[in-house]
Amino acid sequence: MKRLPTCGLLVALVAFPAMARAEAAVRTGEHPGYTRLVVEDPSIRSWQLGRSAQGYRLRLTPTARAFALSRAFRAITRKRLTSLAMTENGDLDVGLGCACHIEPFEIRPGVIVLDIRDGPPSSTEHEQPLPEEKVSEPLPPAPAPAPAPAPAYDWRKVAPAPLRAPALALEAPVVTAMRQSLVQQLSRGAAAGAVDFAGKPPPPKDAGTPPAANVRILPEPGFEVASEAPPKDRLTAEGSPCPADERFDVAAWRGDSPVAEQIGAMLAGLTGEFDDPQAEPLAKAVRFYLSLGFGAEARQLLAAFPVDHPDRALWESMAHALDGERQPDGPLAAMARCDGAAALWSVLAAPPPSLRDVNVPAVLRAFSGLPPDLRQELGPRLAEDFLAWEDPANAQAIREALVRGAREPTPAATLTDARLAAARGEAPPAADLARVGQQPGPEGAEALALLVEGQVAEGKAPSAQDVLSLGALYHESEGTDLGQRVGRAYRLALAATGDYDRAFSGRALAPDAEAEVWRILAVSGPDSQLLERAVLPETEPLPPLPDTTRRALADRLRALGLERSADRWHPAETAAARPPDGPPLPPIPADAAGLSSPETDAASLPPAAATSPSVPASLARSRALVEESARARQRIEDLLRAAGAEQSPDG
Repeated sequence: MKRLPTCGLLVALVAFPAMARAEAAVRTGEHPGYTRLVVEDPSIRSWQLGRSAQGYRLRLTPTARAFALSRAFRAITRKRLTSLAMTENGDLDVGLGCACHIEPFEIRPGVIVLDIRDGPPSSTEHEQPLPEEKVSEPLPPAPAPAPAPAPAYDWRKVAPAPLRAPALALEAPVVTAMRQSLVQQLSRGAAAGAVDFAGKPPPPKDAGTPPAANVRILPEPGFEVASEAPPKDRLTAEGSPCPADERFDVAAWRGDSPVAEQIGAMLAGLTGEFDDPQAEPLAKAVRFYLSLGFGAEARQLLAAFPVDHPDRALWESMAHALDGERQPDGPLAAMARCDGAAALWSVLAAPPPSLRDVNVPAVLRAFSGLPPDLRQELGPRLAEDFLAWEDPANAQAIREALVRGAREPTPAATLTDARLAAARGEAPPAADLARVGQQPGPEGAEALALLVEGQVAEGKAPSAQDVLSLGALYHESEGTDLGQRVGRAYRLALAATGDYDRAFSGRALAPDAEAEVWRILAVSGPDSQLLERAVLPETEPLPPLPDTTRRALADRLRALGLERSADRWHPAETAAARPPDGPPLPPIPADAAGLSSPETDAASLPPAAATSPSVPASLARSRALVEESARARQRIEDLLRAAGAEQSPDG
């Protein structure tokens, strides 16, 4: 329960009795499986509950009171409790919006609890209507009696009144106010789920043991409205109210008949007699396309029929999210904290940078309520977002929702398994990825990209067919999130198969793969490519790379005798890494970058055996090796020529 400061407590203690006499407090709370309604008034002597046309009717005795209903729906939804109203004769009408029943009980005099639970009642005690009561009309005032004649004054009969001791109050007013305040706070705690009341306290063990209390603090208290402002999960990041779940209820936007039949019915009646767009048929058709995952088709329909609708901007943003397109400045961008389906679509449209800005339970709850086909389409993307937030547990929860009800792992579950394995540093399921990668569509493209990235991480070269397929898939999906993932795998595949020219020149494919391409070059690249790309002039800055990659480049350059170039990448840690004792090396120009002697660098020609054994021997590959050897030979000749010019007397 919320604690009041000392001054506020005194005000509450003094003011509460007057408030209680004016009206009955009504509070509500949402709990797993039921909604609690608490009516509190110390003047209640008895109560009755019975059925009504809207749900139930509560009758309190005496009836001369009002009900404080202004805060009744601050902490609950209208899923079970839909309305509260005071009748003409002072009863409280409780409107229900579900197949529910009410279980009433009185936790103490003046505090009535009504628990609205799903399903039929177990007893018929409160299932009959209450007896009708007519509003009593006020009786006409009785005529005033005639004043009696004043008795004659007789001084002899006047006697002094006996002195009486003043009546002592049985209880100080502050104690009464404190007791009423305690009852009020306990009832608020019961409505919010913070406390519960036992029906009958257990008897004491012996005469000297005080009786046990019949109030217990629950381990997981509910929530309570602490101020007039709505809770944060009911507001967007911009402070506006969160949209209702009905505006995102994609499961209700389609029927059970075949999709082909539904499309024909949905597209009928979009225009009127004079080809005027009809707002309601258009709204149904757009929502139907969204429920099927047809984002592009929904946007085309909105563009063809420019009809104003309150949800038009939301539909367009949902359509972009279905097609894998982010909208950082869209209408869904600030709704990730909402307690409803808006949080899910906000994460899909514009995931926040931090998990602290996401209502994770609402996202998981809304995702589980999607149709199975939409879960398969959106699940891998959502799991990837959780992994980006370093939250593998909820990514695993998304994966479990994907396989729910399926006989075998779906393609979406296979993609999620691969990402979870990569996050744990494990090898992805190559056989499953290869099977899914042969399928057409976005799932096949993502599976092939994950398969190739896993092969490159293990030091294996992908097949030539997979490299060609990735190139074609990149041109088909360029400009989308899928295109970025495919482009990264394509660039790594080019480097792993020895096509460093295209791998280094294709930075636009995946700028974030630059460090990985350098790592592949440092680990398995031929010496010719190492000389061409790692031996840089002194004036050219080095690319920012991890320390392990810089060390690997430096070690390979030292093995080739290029000490100065190696020191630029990573200085030698011990003297043992220096060349053996001998005559001092001549000064070397910047473009030669550390060449030591012709004998040392003659070994830098890449033999044919240096290529990866996993690359198939083909005519194109042989031609590439010949061209690479020619470039390496020309590079070495240029370096030797520059070193010789530096050593000549004329230099």
